[in-house]
Amino acid sequence: MKNTLFIFDMGGVVTRSFWVWENICRAMGISDADSAAKKHGGLIDAACRGDISSAESLALLARRENLAAPKENYWLSFFKPEVNEDTVRLVEELRAAGNRVVCGTNVIDVHYDYHITHGQYDCFDKVYASHLMRQIKPDITFWHYIKAAEKSYDFKDIFFFDDMPENVAAAQSLGIHAHVYTSAEDARAYIQSSTGERM
Repeated sequence: MKNTLFIFDMGGVVTRSFWVWENICRAMGISDADSAAKKHGGLIDAACRGDISSAESLALLARRENLAAPKENYWLSFFKPEVNEDTVRLVEELRAAGNRVVCGTNVIDVHYDYHITHGQYDCFDKVYASHLMRQIKPDITFWHYIKAAEKSYDFKDIFFFDDMPENVAAAQSLGIHAHVYTSAEDARAYIQSSTGERM
């Protein structure tokens, strides 16, 4: 697997229990979290893109729903992700074999800071965070940004793992070896079948 770049998503791949939207809605008095996500998904995208802060997204959400502005940043209050140690071991195996392994994640400011503070990005060579890149998945500019930054890799030299099928499909459209992440074992099998090399 010479000259290979591996990109792993964070939430749903490296961490579990990361999605706090339902808790936010409950705390703010919004009864239907699913409907609210569809109605206000643009606020989440804007925060992930770095156009607004996480705190601003909550203030705008409250204003749209005619609710009192929250007195704390619920994005952080409820955020207690659990690390998937199997994924971390896979990342470490790939790096030990001489590959470059980075994180490519849609993330908001306080979640990024939490991961940094708790060392949850430490297994990676580098982190490409959407709110700093000003690019979000599944926009293909997300992978173009990483490719331009990494310089040494063509899309055909890149593997990408994400738990969201739409993100995987977008990456595949560029010729990236992209796979929906379900487990480290499944990802390892995909790498072996794609490269013909045992891990």
